[in-house]
Amino acid sequence: MAKRKAIKEKFNKRIIPLMLLMAVPLIMYYQRIAYDKVITNPYYVTAESYADLFSFYKTIAIYIVAILCVVFYFLYTKKRDIILKKERIKYYIPLAVYSLFIIISTILSIYPKVAIFGIYERYEGALALLSYIIIMIYAIEIVRNDTDMKYIFSAFLGMVFIVSLIGSLQYFVVDIFSFRFMQWIVGIPEESMINAHFDNWAYGTLYNPNNVGQFAALTAPITAGLILAFKTIKGKIFAGIVLALSILVGISCRSANFIAGIAAAALMFSILYAAHFIPRNKKLKIALFVMIGIVFLGVFAFSGKIWNKISQTRFINAELESFKPEEDDIYFENIIVSDDTVKFITSQGEFNLIYTERGMSFCDSEKNFIDYSQKGNSIKFTNEPYASQWAIKITSDYTLDVIAKRASGYAQIAIVFNEERFLGIRGTGGKILHDIMENQMPEKWRGLETMASRRGYLWIVTMSRLDDVFFYGAGPDNFLYWFEQNDVVGKVNFLHTTSILADKPHNWYLQIASQTGVISLMAFLVMMGTYIVTTLKVLGLRRKKMYYEFISSGILCGVLGFMTASIFVDSNVGVTPIFFAVLGIGIVSNEHLKQIRIKDRNLKNSSKLRSRSK
Repeated sequence: MAKRKAIKEKFNKRIIPLMLLMAVPLIMYYQRIAYDKVITNPYYVTAESYADLFSFYKTIAIYIVAILCVVFYFLYTKKRDIILKKERIKYYIPLAVYSLFIIISTILSIYPKVAIFGIYERYEGALALLSYIIIMIYAIEIVRNDTDMKYIFSAFLGMVFIVSLIGSLQYFVVDIFSFRFMQWIVGIPEESMINAHFDNWAYGTLYNPNNVGQFAALTAPITAGLILAFKTIKGKIFAGIVLALSILVGISCRSANFIAGIAAAALMFSILYAAHFIPRNKKLKIALFVMIGIVFLGVFAFSGKIWNKISQTRFINAELESFKPEEDDIYFENIIVSDDTVKFITSQGEFNLIYTERGMSFCDSEKNFIDYSQKGNSIKFTNEPYASQWAIKITSDYTLDVIAKRASGYAQIAIVFNEERFLGIRGTGGKILHDIMENQMPEKWRGLETMASRRGYLWIVTMSRLDDVFFYGAGPDNFLYWFEQNDVVGKVNFLHTTSILADKPHNWYLQIASQTGVISLMAFLVMMGTYIVTTLKVLGLRRKKMYYEFISSGILCGVLGFMTASIFVDSNVGVTPIFFAVLGIGIVSNEHLKQIRIKDRNLKNSSKLRSRSK
């Protein structure tokens, strides 16, 4: 009897846009962009233009991929194949609600032009957000089998390899973009030579180390799943190399979001694959559980010593200090400016600048003059506590900096005056503020501005104002205009300066809630919750053997890693489109796995019926 030849699957042309998408994180090219008047008029930036290297062309590429998805779908999809499957409605309904509120928030946004195209350096406006959704739906609708997935994930591994290799080299060896040849490749003019973007930090091709941490938290778990899914030794070896590089670049970026993301992914991975670590031999199984019990008892017994060791690490110690600052830390409770007085009300008492006919003087809360000595442009106080807590630096004829000791570093506040009076405090974009607004940090949370690596102020102030954007947000990428930029007191407690521009909340979920509305966030979370629960039900805790089991588990862990890392970082055009694409593939993988389970169940039932009939 002749052997039946294996039927080779025909290449599915419709996956080409998804394969092209995998090149998006690699795109870097120099572009000199003029600031829009929308940005410069509210005094947010003083420059006329800036050099974009990481985001502009990535966004253009995302638009192109989304357009190609639509074109390829209608070009290569037969009418009989255009069917809305019932099991996908549970994803499409919340996705439709999310999309609707993106559109509504764009129409009703503070600045519609920004909402459509996005703000400088980010470019994550409505067009980008809707492109992500198109890409996800396209992946769900056109990825049909494991052959399609193998092509897509081959491109995925190639992209992860390059980004991770570049990032690892930046940290351990040299930043390749410091070489003139590489600068020529990415279009940087010779007269615009740039220094290393982040010295001894891994930023890869993703602009910021935080983005790299988010990227690695997504890609490393997926790559681990691919190692198990691939059948060839070559495939497993290459995926293993990519996994090692992905973890290495995550560590190299020195971003806490990677640690959080990879820990969540590892925990989920260990739960899904727990059955693989439990021996089938009864005695060995008992021995394993005894060992686990002993380890838990040991950890419990020595928990105090273990915590003491952990709390001494630089990262943990810094977080603990944010909850309990040093005793001599100057926390600003209020700042009051009048024509003849600038009053700083702090946790250490009052400090006043007084304008008199004889010039400027410094007083305490009782209006007693504080003695000082001046050397050049520096003024130092003679008596404590002012000698160790305060200093003055004269920066020009009509500007001086008040410097106050903080738990970490020093706060610096620029005071502007003329020959007759105080004009105010220099705020964001050089704007001079005379009437100082109330501290935007809710009173019961004051003192936590620096928690979570200095994200506390942004998180808490944003959350306190979400009732303003419950139904529709400020508009995609309009956070900069919605957030109060003239909060001098809050900002000086936050990052020790009054001029910092808060253009993002450093939290993906708060970004969605503030920009497209709380309802849109709820719809998005419903979709993600549906995906996670469905995947867990399909995978179960059984031993994994099939291709789709490894793919689904890897994607689930990657998605969870990305979502955890995104608590500390915003969405961005270099990583988020990959997240939505693999999420769509994960949904398809679950469907295939569910169909296999149903077939297996039906076969078992039919075999039981046959055995009974006999």
